[in-house]
Amino acid sequence: MGNIFKRKSKLNERQLEILRSKDLPTEWKQLTTIQRQSIVAIEEMLEYVEKKYEKPFCYAGYRRRNPLFMDEESLLCYAQGDDPDIDCFTVKREKIGFRDGYAWVTQTRVVQKEMEEKLAGILEGQKYKMFVELTGVSDEGEVKCFHIYIYLENTDLSVTEQLMDKVILTITGDSRVHNINMYCFGESIVDKITAKEHNRCFDLDDIVIHYMSHEKDREKGIGWTKR
Repeated sequence: MGNIFKRKSKLNERQLEILRSKDLPTEWKQLTTIQRQSIVAIEEMLEYVEKKYEKPFCYAGYRRRNPLFMDEESLLCYAQGDDPDIDCFTVKREKIGFRDGYAWVTQTRVVQKEMEEKLAGILEGQKYKMFVELTGVSDEGEVKCFHIYIYLENTDLSVTEQLMDKVILTITGDSRVHNINMYCFGESIVDKITAKEHNRCFDLDDIVIHYMSHEKDREKGIGWTKR
């Protein structure tokens, strides 16, 4: 981070807005050493992602390094125009430079659209929502692994089991797909499910049927199991 006391002490408008949002002084001389270090680090990290991706980003949170609790220094931010509820990612300081998780945000959209298009024909006519959850993305931004969650308003076994069979058949051969979970509800639950924490938008008692398919089971010829 360097010696912050040798830096120009004039704060830019973004730094001032962040300080105001935390009810902190906006005069450099009134800030503590830790506050000065933090506001400088936040700006450095935001400038890093803005230069890398050539677009503006917004502050969502900051954590100082804390060796005692093994906390890394990190910034939480999101691209201007994105949804801060679901599109936030972290920027972390390395020994040289920074690393960021923006690819997790951009690739989630890509994979979500891909799976929606793949499964749309199978689930046509059903009341449902589907979300993907990335669990592995390389430094180059390549998706290595993800889960699929399907929320369906149908409890007719003759229908739901056929649907699950077709979903498994459709994703067979895609090594990126790890777990598939299909939750079937008898009541009007699907409308309440949102992308943010979608698997917490309902109670366990709301689930009538839960289909599960794991990569290792599929390798053994077991398509899915049911609860």
